[in-house]
Amino acid sequence: MKYHGFHKAVWVTLRAILRHPIAWRFGYKYEICKEEGPLLVMGNHDSNWDPLFLGCAFPKQMYFVASEHIFRWGIVSWILKVLIAPISRMKGTTASDTAMTILRRLKKGCSVAMFANGSRSFNGISEDILPSTGKLARISGATLVTYRLDGGYFTEPRWNFSGIRRGKIKGRIMNVYTPEMLKKMSVDQINEAINRDLFVDAYAVQREAMIPYKGSRPAESLETVLCLCPKCGKMGHMHSQKDMFRCLDCGYEVRYDEYGFFRGEDVVYDTVTDWDEFQSEHIRTIADKAEDNELIFTDNGFELFHVGADHSSNCIGKGSMALYKDRLECCGHVFPIPELGGFALHGPVTVNFSHNDKSFELKHKGVVCTRKYQTVIHHLLAGRPAMQS
Repeated sequence: MKYHGFHKAVWVTLRAILRHPIAWRFGYKYEICKEEGPLLVMGNHDSNWDPLFLGCAFPKQMYFVASEHIFRWGIVSWILKVLIAPISRMKGTTASDTAMTILRRLKKGCSVAMFANGSRSFNGISEDILPSTGKLARISGATLVTYRLDGGYFTEPRWNFSGIRRGKIKGRIMNVYTPEMLKKMSVDQINEAINRDLFVDAYAVQREAMIPYKGSRPAESLETVLCLCPKCGKMGHMHSQKDMFRCLDCGYEVRYDEYGFFRGEDVVYDTVTDWDEFQSEHIRTIADKAEDNELIFTDNGFELFHVGADHSSNCIGKGSMALYKDRLECCGHVFPIPELGGFALHGPVTVNFSHNDKSFELKHKGVVCTRKYQTVIHHLLAGRPAMQS
């Protein structure tokens, strides 16, 4: 690959400069991978710092698969493309172009790293990988390395607006699958192996470890994930402030402690996992009972952008997002649910989706729960291979 020698030199230099400060800042302890390339490295994804964590653990240079939005950061995007040449992956779309780029780089002897879950967890339970992942690994001709990171969910929760929490991160090699081993496995067997290797139940680990993750405002913006009160059953009345999370309608109140658990006199669910499972089941029931033309959810304050193949981003409307059982209405545009190619979130509230081979992004500058829209749309499109969390 052109400039591969330059990218290798950049990798070695940046790793030498950054790995000790990263280990100190995040309490990061990691196992170093000494496998020879080309490697296809797959890791779980729980924080925005995961590429740096993987970079510390792999002395030899890799190309990362990165979310498309980092290619729209102006001069920062240009610097990233020059120094590390990431591979673009648009959330909420099919990944055929990304897969072809990965295969081309592997065939040229380069190593590639990707986060197989595709999206950071909202509730501490790892998302399953896309069904096409196993096929990619099998035909790549590369050695597959699965690498698991623990602690990222509490270091930088998905709802986080207030900075990282200081605790501990652990990185370790789960398995190494040679090309010969992969050829003897079916695609389903490879998918099962990757899901097993990278699965993390953050609260199950934390109940054993009880590691403190300290931050000044640990609960703030939790309502971007949890919008349903478990006591009164009303939606849209949850409010966070510092370490407190309360329902403004019935007064139900809990404290989010430094270990990531809810504490209080009348705790219904003590983890985000359990609360989110209760909420998701309730939301799916609402969707099942709704008529085709019945409004399920709506929120104001959005901007809708069309995202081009050249990473251009043009605002095509401002206003509300409204979800019906048969359609999604965004800022004056209508998208039938069966025609959506995907619906994913990045960051706490930003939405990416595709329609008729076009990519769109919905942005909101405030605190809003887009998670509930994702839950309904994934439920309505359950079983479709194009869906991604």
